[in-house]
Amino acid sequence: MKSILVLLGVLSAGLLVSAQADTKSQYQSATVVSVDTHQTPSTYIGTPTDAPLQAEVYSYDIGIRLNCTVYTVRYDTGLDSLPSLFTPNHEIEVSLQKHSMSIAFPGERSVKLGFAGRGRGKDTSCAAGK
Repeated sequence: MKSILVLLGVLSAGLLVSAQADTKSQYQSATVVSVDTHQTPSTYIGTPTDAPLQAEVYSYDIGIRLNCTVYTVRYDTGLDSLPSLFTPNHEIEVSLQKHSMSIAFPGERSVKLGFAGRGRGKDTSCAAGK
């Protein structure tokens, strides 16, 4: 009985390690090309002094170039500052999904951000027909 439990433990640990290796291999190198503040319009109708209190949310549109495509992702935070990872011309590791992008942060942490837009890169190496 003990040997079966030990065998199951070793197998599950092996599967966990292989699953972690698969997710790491999906990350690709990309470049931050732009960072803009996103202003969310107020939806409150009435006197501004009567508006309910809301938590302050800072929203940023971040342009990330992967190959010849520039993806714009929206980063929302409660802080009035961005991580240093999001500075123009900074190399980052990203993983594309269907409607979002995971960005690898230092220390085995990643953040999943939704797309706000997508377009063709204007780099000279991304000329039409390539």
